[in-house]
Amino acid sequence: MPWLPSAPDGDYLVCEECDAVYRGRSVASDAVLRCRRCGATLERGHGLPLNGQLGLALGALLVFLIASLSPIVTLELKGNHSAATLLQAARLTWEAGEHLVAGLSIATAFVFPLGVIVLRLWVLVPLLLRRPVPLLAPVMRLLRWMGRWSMVEVFMLGVLIAVVRSAGATRVVLGAGIFAYLALTVLLTAIHAAGLQGLWRGASTLRAPARGGREAP
Repeated sequence: MPWLPSAPDGDYLVCEECDAVYRGRSVASDAVLRCRRCGATLERGHGLPLNGQLGLALGALLVFLIASLSPIVTLELKGNHSAATLLQAARLTWEAGEHLVAGLSIATAFVFPLGVIVLRLWVLVPLLLRRPVPLLAPVMRLLRWMGRWSMVEVFMLGVLIAVVRSAGATRVVLGAGIFAYLALTVLLTAIHAAGLQGLWRGASTLRAPARGGREAP
């Protein structure tokens, strides 16, 4: 947990768990800064600039579309084939009366991952264009909240358990959607590891000239 040389004046780190504020520090690629009050992670050192984070977000969006529109599994029983995407499976689950399971599946594997990706793009695109981010503070708060509930890995575990249980009664063929969700899990993990401090720092860099006041004539 090394504390390295100070960042420029006006750059601060705020703990997302207890709201403690620290003077910003430069972070080496293998370092992790933790809150002295509660021990939560403040920032992870990584060599991924904003344009790299944009590439991750765009890749995650593409993989998300493939995962959502492709069949997850195909079941074969006595010559009958049944394939379903995530949304189709959730609809069938809802119609079967399992409303809670269907709602959780849609939330954790569709709504929250999509929200994380779209909100990241909302912030990253203006930053890379050197423009102010509309509604920066509420968007960042929402991004922080949705990141906690984006649990594609839990959905993947549930699918694998269902596949194992069904293997004895039917022939199960994994579809493109399940492999796309596996790739999406990796991409979302990398996005989460990048943290939010880099986005805050990029936004504060854009605001820095405004704090300096007008130039003398």
